[in-house]
Amino acid sequence: EYPFNESIRTMLRLEHLFDRLGQLIAREAPVDHHFALATIFEIMDVASRADLKSDLLKDLERLLKVSRVG
Repeated sequence: EYPFNESIRTMLRLEHLFDRLGQLIAREAPVDHHFALATIFEIMDVASRADLKSDLLKDLERLLKVSRVG
């Protein structure tokens, strides 16, 4: 049903959350600020996963090696 692996889905989730945060911050209504804070906490929750951190480091190291070769 979902063709992406868990790491890709997590990155897409973070992208969505950051997009939502950007839209909410620009608004003036107090309820939007409430949801912006809730979104920040959700980003912190998703980003604090240890497996996400290790996956990101592996991807960055791989990209660094590719950029040095090419």
